[in-house]
Amino acid sequence: MNDLTVSNIERQNVLNNNYALQAIQENLDVNGLRFHDQLLFTTKMVADFYGVDERTIKRYVLGTKL
Repeated sequence: MNDLTVSNIERQNVLNNNYALQAIQENLDVNGLRFHDQLLFTTKMVADFYGVDERTIKRYVLGTKL
């Protein structure tokens, strides 16, 4: 398995993968938003799920330290 904590490309691959997002919703009982047949999660939804600040999620997705 790839280490998502050190790879920008792998993080983006998961975040842009509709199958992975659907599997997360089904297996973790996380409810996303359906929009134009896509499953979407807001930054706040993800931050609340992990119990972190929204800035942490933004930094993680960008792969930078803001």
